[in-house]
Amino acid sequence: MTTISEVSAQIRTGALPFDRKHYALGLAHGVLMAQQCGYDKLTAIEFGVGEGGGFRSLIHGAEYFRNQFGIDIEVYGFDNATGLPPPQGYRDHPELWHAGQFRLPDVDAMRATLPPWAHLVIGDIADTVTAFMEEYEKNDYKIGFISVDVDYYTSTGSTLKVLDMSPKNYVPAVPMYFDDIKWHITFSKYAGQELAIEEFNEQHELRKLESKENFQIENLYVCHIFDHPMRTGEEQPLKPIIAYSKLPGVVHSPGFGGITI
Repeated sequence: MTTISEVSAQIRTGALPFDRKHYALGLAHGVLMAQQCGYDKLTAIEFGVGEGGGFRSLIHGAEYFRNQFGIDIEVYGFDNATGLPPPQGYRDHPELWHAGQFRLPDVDAMRATLPPWAHLVIGDIADTVTAFMEEYEKNDYKIGFISVDVDYYTSTGSTLKVLDMSPKNYVPAVPMYFDDIKWHITFSKYAGQELAIEEFNEQHELRKLESKENFQIENLYVCHIFDHPMRTGEEQPLKPIIAYSKLPGVVHSPGFGGITI
């Protein structure tokens, strides 16, 4: 039987043709954690669908993991379909972005191509996230991967509300991708997504966002769900939740039984 480690190695080398390796590898971490915890229902989310390339890539990855590992994965894409709203000051990087960029051209055409387990959620993310959360807390799926590609500080803050649900709605450490981090000279911890992350951490005692640069997956973060029952000791996973980084030249002790992704 193919393992997550084998799959991740094939993704990294290009033997498995995922056009966004960081999506596939981030989702692989979510799938591995689901296996270790004994979960069989996961949710993957992209905030900021734009022209649809990332959303299709996430669906491609979910389809592969569904078929390969028998895990029920639902995918949600959130977008307003009209492009970026007007920036609200320097924190939204108006030197880079402007109103109307990254418009989703044809909502109906995209919906017509989706499998039944993929959902396109259209509207102001500040509103649609709240409605999503109200329904999501009623089911037994676990959020196992999130991509945040909404560009602005203000919009990123709205998306991060999705991390405020009951701990039962997540894997113990949610893999996340933030698109607008580090690449531009004007990006900083004082504006944009980095500021939204910093403020989230200041405002939350038991949910913390942390960069995982040493895992060698583009812009990989995790949201630590410190009040998750498997992190408080109230419940035990099926197997220890161990996944190693990809630090070059480092040989990890086999005694831990960890898995490298």
